[in-house]
Amino acid sequence: MSDDLEPDTAERRRLADAFMLYADEYLAELANTPASYPRIGPDVIATLATPPAETGTELSHLFGLLDRALETGIDTSSGKFLSYIPSGGIYAAALGRFLGAVTNRYTGGLHGAPGLVAIESGVVEWMCRLFQLPDTASGVLLSGGSIANLTATVAARSRLDPDFSRGVVYASTRAHHSVVKAATIAGIHPDRVRMIDVDDALRMEMTALQRAVADDQAAGLVPMLIIASAGTTDTGTVDPLAESARIAADCGAWFHVDAAYGGFFVLTDRGREAMVGIELADSITVDAHKSLFLPFGIGGLLVRDRGDLIHSMEGRGAYMQDVPSHDVLPNYFSMGPELTRPARGLEVWLALHLYGVQAFRQELDRMLDLAASTAAALRAVDGIEVMATPELSIVAFRSIDGDQATEAIARHINDSGDIHVSSTTVDGRFLVRMAFLSQRTDATTAARAVQLVSESAVDRRRSAG
Repeated sequence: MSDDLEPDTAERRRLADAFMLYADEYLAELANTPASYPRIGPDVIATLATPPAETGTELSHLFGLLDRALETGIDTSSGKFLSYIPSGGIYAAALGRFLGAVTNRYTGGLHGAPGLVAIESGVVEWMCRLFQLPDTASGVLLSGGSIANLTATVAARSRLDPDFSRGVVYASTRAHHSVVKAATIAGIHPDRVRMIDVDDALRMEMTALQRAVADDQAAGLVPMLIIASAGTTDTGTVDPLAESARIAADCGAWFHVDAAYGGFFVLTDRGREAMVGIELADSITVDAHKSLFLPFGIGGLLVRDRGDLIHSMEGRGAYMQDVPSHDVLPNYFSMGPELTRPARGLEVWLALHLYGVQAFRQELDRMLDLAASTAAALRAVDGIEVMATPELSIVAFRSIDGDQATEAIARHINDSGDIHVSSTTVDGRFLVRMAFLSQRTDATTAARAVQLVSESAVDRRRSAG
């Protein structure tokens, strides 16, 4: 292996051919590989954690080590990955990331790569229109929903600057844990965070929210931020968005919608119907690496008024005095916590323009269909209770025989290697959940998942009898 850090044309082509062959072989075998692997052993960890040597290593040897690394854990690139929230990782976007890394242009400010900033700005504008936000809206692409929720929290907090000590944050008990983490990082004391109960449908209970707001106001506190979910990670539930927005408006709180999982389902008729009221948000968290099927690392925050975001995030050193201020194009360093950042917009732009929006809409509709048909099939399995009709693409279910039986179902599915599912707990009850959000997941995969559930349920009842 050459130790020249700037290879010539022939060496670049050799490397590119080797990497493309590895990628093609990986994807070609994906349907035949397990959804998950046994626990990684200490010998494998020691081998993979070996520090680099002074001299280079042959690429073939490194690919062999990568094989060993990939044969561990959960295969999130597989269509058989139904746990947590899948990320489709579509190939064209991965190539867009490669081009972004090769060209390696700076997109933090409008001066560095105005063309790439324009590409990203167009993607963000399309997202704002998708959610029917006003002309004042804008946003920034970030690494994921956690950083987007943090950025929204800081934006809401900045309305009370310099003293936000009396500001209170409200979210449901089913909200993503990153919203509480964001409040902590933003310096909001734990006793200023209210976790609101949910109703029987697992939606944030509006009467409880109103009561909490009223109690805080009576105590001299200031409702600062109300967070609603547009697709909870546990069950895919959508909170009452329009009513949440009204309560926020009445008390002067910033209204944030965490739509990291569910947001882009608004491309579909069913998704838009489920999310009526999202257009009233002051900010919306979205993840293109979830419901736009793109590779991990592309989330974002959309805001109703770009000025609010700039007010909370603007900052520059003396060495940046030559950087122009916002004009037609934005400075993304003044809209989020990152100064140096990759060309995320290139990946989204390339995929959307290459395939067209309709292709993503159709795929999201297919995910909704898979969830609905799987829920119906599970209801037909003796001893299985589906918690509710899926609002989006997550199906949560349990055994009527209790938690141990439900845990046994989850183990049976995952031990098969054919499918990987995850679990959650609602009202103290253990649930298995299946999330459909990969372009590689098909009806055959869903049918196999139901078959595994049925096998486990039948075996347990047979042994109990």
